[in-house]
Amino acid sequence: MTLEESKQLEVKIANNILNNVPFAQVVQILSGEATRRAKEVVDNASEEELTKMKEDFDKAEAEAQAAQNQNQEQDKIDLPDETAEKKD
Repeated sequence: MTLEESKQLEVKIANNILNNVPFAQVVQILSGEATRRAKEVVDNASEEELTKMKEDFDKAEAEAQAAQNQNQEQDKIDLPDETAEKKD
């Protein structure tokens, strides 16, 4: 088998593995990697950097909550007043 054929076979095997991994396992692997990277960031950040990151996350969460509240208000439907219909 040539080097090129070997590499093509490698790609086919990798694709086969990827296509047969259950989604729950993919999420579990990604979650583990995200947790590992987050720990690395926290372990290597200064106190000032950690404070700034916390402030940024708090601000983003507050903005997301405000946007969600605004969307919920816009989604409310004003029903017609029953007394207005009786007067007609």
